[in-house]
Amino acid sequence: MTKAYPGVTALNEVDFACSAGEVHALVGENGSGKSTLIKVAAGVLVADAGTVHIDGAVIRGGDPREARHHGLMTAYQDTSLVTELTVAENIALSFHTLGVRVPRDMESILSRYGLPFGPTDSVKSLGPGGRAMLEVVKAVIHSPKVLVLDEPTAALDMQSAERLQNLILAARDDGVAIVYVSHRLEEVRRLADRLTVIRDGVIRGTHARMDWQIADIVELMVGAPVDLEYPHRRDDRAHAAPPLLDVRDIEGLGLGPVSIAVGAGEIVGIAGAEGNGQRKLLRAIVGLNRTGGSVHLDGRPVRPANPTESVKAGISFQSGDRAAESIFPTMSILDNASLQLGRDAGPVGLSLRRSLMPRLEAVTAKLGIVAASPYQPIGALSGGNQQKVVLARPTLQRPRVLIVDEPSQGVDAKARLDIYTSLVEAADAGVAVLINSSDSSELAGLCDRVYVMADGLVIDECTDQISESDIVGRFVGAKGTLLAGFQASAHGSRGRRLAAAFASPQVPVVVLLTMLAVVGIVTTAKIPYFLTSFNVVNMLVLALPLICLAVGQQFALLAGEFDISIGASTTVAVCTASFVLADFTARSVTIGVLLIIALGVAIGALNAFLTRSLKINPIVATIATMGILTGVAVLLRPRPGGSIAPELAEATYLGFGPVPFAFLGLIIVVVALDYWLHRTGSGLAARAVGFDHESSHRVGVRANRFKTLAYIVAAIGAVVGGVFLSTQVGVGSNTVALGLALPTFTACFLGGATLAGGRGTFVGAMLGALFLTVLSNATQFLGVPYETSQLMYGGILLAAVATYALAARRT
Repeated sequence: MTKAYPGVTALNEVDFACSAGEVHALVGENGSGKSTLIKVAAGVLVADAGTVHIDGAVIRGGDPREARHHGLMTAYQDTSLVTELTVAENIALSFHTLGVRVPRDMESILSRYGLPFGPTDSVKSLGPGGRAMLEVVKAVIHSPKVLVLDEPTAALDMQSAERLQNLILAARDDGVAIVYVSHRLEEVRRLADRLTVIRDGVIRGTHARMDWQIADIVELMVGAPVDLEYPHRRDDRAHAAPPLLDVRDIEGLGLGPVSIAVGAGEIVGIAGAEGNGQRKLLRAIVGLNRTGGSVHLDGRPVRPANPTESVKAGISFQSGDRAAESIFPTMSILDNASLQLGRDAGPVGLSLRRSLMPRLEAVTAKLGIVAASPYQPIGALSGGNQQKVVLARPTLQRPRVLIVDEPSQGVDAKARLDIYTSLVEAADAGVAVLINSSDSSELAGLCDRVYVMADGLVIDECTDQISESDIVGRFVGAKGTLLAGFQASAHGSRGRRLAAAFASPQVPVVVLLTMLAVVGIVTTAKIPYFLTSFNVVNMLVLALPLICLAVGQQFALLAGEFDISIGASTTVAVCTASFVLADFTARSVTIGVLLIIALGVAIGALNAFLTRSLKINPIVATIATMGILTGVAVLLRPRPGGSIAPELAEATYLGFGPVPFAFLGLIIVVVALDYWLHRTGSGLAARAVGFDHESSHRVGVRANRFKTLAYIVAAIGAVVGGVFLSTQVGVGSNTVALGLALPTFTACFLGGATLAGGRGTFVGAMLGALFLTVLSNATQFLGVPYETSQLMYGGILLAAVATYALAARRT
């Protein structure tokens, strides 16, 4: 297998095999090629040369679905879970992409593997340990032929790791071929039947079970002898010094009250079974989700309680959720390393890159960060090098207090020692260091003292002669700590349950129906004519174009995309209709409408090509398309002209009572679309793509195909809206719909959609468009000035979107 990137060969003619009923460990430094090999085998990446064989079948690259169909399941370190979905939805998604019936009793699946969280819990609410176990279980439940595990225990405490190891051994005994990637060599020694070392994209050797020593393997991984001891601490450090960081009775959801202290030059650890409040404590110290208590730095309170003030006071916090909270993947190494500097970056906080470069180069050399350039996106680095860049922040920042969650999670032996050295040097320089780690041996090797937590409280403290067994013994004996870390944090929180209710996709529908009723009642009270059959029919017909545009745009927003060119697309459709819909005959109308729909397909395909194939930003791509279409409209109709058959306009008013048939047809369409979205496997896959493109791709969803479809549907919605609009204006005009993009997006946002993707409903988008039409009609009836009506639109949109966004954030 060979795979190269610009400037580096990630895999160089690699051969690797794993037999049924075998655990074959793959070890190597960060950046050695392990992740690339795993992703090529899983179909996530396409190799430049070489083949993947599963039980004799040759697997095509670039299609995870094919690898999964042939029995290869992968549990990724950074997971393939879509965090915005529930536990049950993530499991169901993995079955849907295989075309296999989803198990009905999710509760029994979770209990079978000892996972105490429920099927309806959001993955976002689980801690890192819970997500790691769910990722493995999601792979194991398919009874794979090949199981690839990438750092499965990196986020687990000792007890959870033992449970996982028992699961792995059971799978091995069932004949599963297990590829096990881990930096924990003692763990590998217990589990692996064979071990292969990879360095710089080249296999350096394969060893039989127990036919190796840890020091020898590390030397093969690094390419040179490595000291495996913890860094030496200064002997003259003062333990009796007054605390620099003093945490007093701090509280949060499921936390406290907790009081701890860290002196200048001390390294203090936080231990406990996964999820017993350790991470909540670190976050509460810097003002995240704190409900009570205070933090004092050198005797002075840090107020107000928020991360900004904590940084200003000299407290540096580095989250353990590296992918979600610690790095900005598309930003450069330099920007990621220096973003906490503030005024130290230059005058008024302006980053002076030339002055920062020497400092960054020194820190890069000190931490052993391997990168092509300081301007390389951090997302292109290996996990270990990303972690080192995160720890470069406090080195550049020179804080008074350094708080680090899981400092060495998922990094190799050499990187781990570099990180340990950095922490020790910070403490020796007088910094108060507080760390949380699921690796008790790490705490024993680094810390002067260790606080032990259970159920959100500090239950013990280890001081002299700290050992791994001492730490584990103290929290294992604490009642209720086992697997507590897997519980969804939302349990027991009335505020979160209320927020979850507001974040429901049905809430915008209820809100819009309520607002429609209020507008109708208030306007009718003053103008009785408002709700007569004649005016209701007029409003519903006037709403048809905007509804079509909003439903199409909702499809694009659902996929995490958007199309700014829809107004121009509608305009071109109107101009085209003035040529092809002039005669009211069945043949003429059929051909004309099909031509206009084909035009929409072509426009959508163009936008998809620009954004998906050429990788042009959607804003730039669709603005370019808008410019092209505006020019086409001018070419078609330099001035208003042509005609649309009057009978078509009359046909749009035909209906059942005051409700036009066209409106009833759109209701059927949007209800069917929402049923598809929330009741089918492909609809679940569509939401997954919008929420998380990479995770959905890893689990086998054809994400690019769906995003292409989204652009086509958005354009079809725009041109069908153009057909309805043409019956209202009667002629072709090159400016008739250029202003429709803004109200279209407004309607979608009122219906619960977001630019981030995955949210909103088609019924909500339709009601949003209807509400805007009714509100416009009502303000005209009431004689509301134009500027006042615009303020009303903006205020309503802001209030609705802010409510939905805050609710989503709380959940």
